[in-house]
Amino acid sequence: MVVEFITLRKQIMKNILQILSLVSFILLAGCSKKVEIDLDVKGAATYSMLYMPQANVNPVIKSLSISGSPYSFDYSAYLGGSLDNNNLINVKFGVVPAMVDSFNLKNGTYYKLMPEGSYTFDHPEGKIKAGSKNTGVLNLNVKTEGFILPFESYLLPVSIIGANVKINSTLNTTYFLITGSYAPGEVPREKTYAFGAGAGTTFFDFNGDLIGKNPNGGLMLYPGAADGTFGTPQQIGVGWDIFNSVFYFGNNCLIARFAAGGGNIVQYAVDKNGNFGASATIGFGWGIFSKIIPFKNLLLGIDAAGNMTMYPLDAGGNFDFGKIKNIGSGWGGFIHVIPYENSLLAVDTGGDMYQFPLSDDGVFGTKTKVGSGWDMYKLVFSAGKDLLALDSSGDLWRYKFNPAGFWPLKK
Repeated sequence: MVVEFITLRKQIMKNILQILSLVSFILLAGCSKKVEIDLDVKGAATYSMLYMPQANVNPVIKSLSISGSPYSFDYSAYLGGSLDNNNLINVKFGVVPAMVDSFNLKNGTYYKLMPEGSYTFDHPEGKIKAGSKNTGVLNLNVKTEGFILPFESYLLPVSIIGANVKINSTLNTTYFLITGSYAPGEVPREKTYAFGAGAGTTFFDFNGDLIGKNPNGGLMLYPGAADGTFGTPQQIGVGWDIFNSVFYFGNNCLIARFAAGGGNIVQYAVDKNGNFGASATIGFGWGIFSKIIPFKNLLLGIDAAGNMTMYPLDAGGNFDFGKIKNIGSGWGGFIHVIPYENSLLAVDTGGDMYQFPLSDDGVFGTKTKVGSGWDMYKLVFSAGKDLLALDSSGDLWRYKFNPAGFWPLKK
């Protein structure tokens, strides 16, 4: 046994020495010889085509405040392929209106072309010098005031329309999608009701009407008028001060969380006139959540650590326990989280508002910043496509909201 062990050890050492010798040889060879790379790829010339790098991310989204000052957009052209450029390349840029129709037809959209006179090219013709592969950054000036309407989206297709080399027809147009917004501090709003300073912070949309909980625990129904304001309320419930969270879940039901105990949640049937039917406890221990957000057929709970968990819930108040899951983190930094169509709107402590697309099964898309200055309100909630916001004086304001634009509330 000892002899076999010694023999095995010698063999291992021999193998190690052979490997080290091979590595040393490779390293010496690398130091002593220049490694040649063959760039003479067969058919390489067919890949030498001119394109716009910005066209890789079409459309390029631009949210602009409507003002008298022009905006500057960057664009450029690049010669693709592995071959060197040995000649001067002249590139001509322009806007082809028919490209808007092509884009709309392909994508099922109805965008308008940016009006004539709203844009000018600093460099309608660019050059790529011999030995270079790109034109460098060129500038397009865009005017908004007097040309576009707030929160309406327009397309501006900037194309390579001529060059003395082959053009890549799939990447020769950059589509700038331009949506105008109001200037900071000039966003219009409409007062819908004056509750007074002691109004509380429990209000929510109820199919166009408004439900609110007053400081005495009374549940009030404010009928919605055609002009967007709310009329004289009627009391539809008493004793609701035992709940620290009340919201409309749709399907003719309200959900309320007890302030005491573990924070159990109760579902109440309610008709369009505010008459209550049967009630049932549907969840236990919901006191762990700092916020509960109704989103379509989900309840979204945000805990003290900022984690968001989704709870599928049907009209009968039954949870699909097999589909309960954590869908995000970092939500503790938002003072308002608002369900809005197929997304959540969230306002951080600095007042910036972001939109988070959210699918029915709890998958988030890419967030977009859609506003600033929203910390001026102590409550923000959705009412159809509009947003309603309650200020510290108890005045409720309506914004005809459109997240395609930017909403800067403060100067």
